[in-house]
Amino acid sequence: MEPKVRMWIDARQEKFQPGRHQEVTYIIPNLETPVIRETVYYTLAALVKEIQLPREGQVDMMKIIYDPERITPSFIDYLLQQKGVEFRRLSP
Repeated sequence: MEPKVRMWIDARQEKFQPGRHQEVTYIIPNLETPVIRETVYYTLAALVKEIQLPREGQVDMMKIIYDPERITPSFIDYLLQQKGVEFRRLSP
């Protein structure tokens, strides 16, 4: 029988900064279709702070609010490419 190891994570020294976030905007064709919308949501929801879906008149535009210390726009691009989602990034 192998020995078990316990690990504790001490986050007391972590300085939480809730206001720290950046935004990136994407144009995703056919974002209104459930398949594309669900693919984007399930790919990014656990990694970003917020996904803002399009408003009236901005059918294929989506804004993502994220913590720059957790994820980068280029990694978001990579994840969308891996899922086969067509997109064009408008900002950073």
